[in-house]
Amino acid sequence: MGGSGVWTPAATYAFGGWPSDGCESLAPLTEGPGGVLYGTTSAGGSGNCEGVLANRGCGTVFELTPPAAPGAAWTEIVIYNFTTGNGDGAFPVTGVVLGKNGVLYGTTGYGGVTSGSPCSLIGVVVGCGTVYELTPPTSPGGPWTETILHSFTGQNGDGAIPGPLTVGPDGVLYGPTSGGGTAGKGTIFALEP
Repeated sequence: MGGSGVWTPAATYAFGGWPSDGCESLAPLTEGPGGVLYGTTSAGGSGNCEGVLANRGCGTVFELTPPAAPGAAWTEIVIYNFTTGNGDGAFPVTGVVLGKNGVLYGTTGYGGVTSGSPCSLIGVVVGCGTVYELTPPTSPGGPWTETILHSFTGQNGDGAIPGPLTVGPDGVLYGPTSGGGTAGKGTIFALEP
């Protein structure tokens, strides 16, 4: 059984929001080597959502590094800003999972391919979501590289609006979608490397 002490919350980091920081972090965090935490914000960041929710940003992926001394401040870095442009995702409401060599994988609820998309947000067609990969920089402080692994269409049996990912032992990414599929009620998908 647990101790009889009272748990005391302490803010580790306070988000600043658009245009330089994320906001509305809803998903669980993922711990990486050295106690570094990785997470997402569903809004904020510098990405322009092309008219959708203007001046809020399209969401971010961030890294929080623990302080060297107890009680000192944690250091946050936005490692990716979503834009919806050129097939990019938007509004990640799920966290990221850690793969081999420090690669991060995650999903966005919207964005991706918009041509013929049945998915819209506030009346604007924005795509049915993506699965993305973020590769760490080759040198410290460099940019992370995003690759869209799949853009959901919500058509012809494909899912729409993906949820959180699980990485299998063989590197296969598994996850659910809340829409799409043959009955329009969602899917469970697998993406193989």
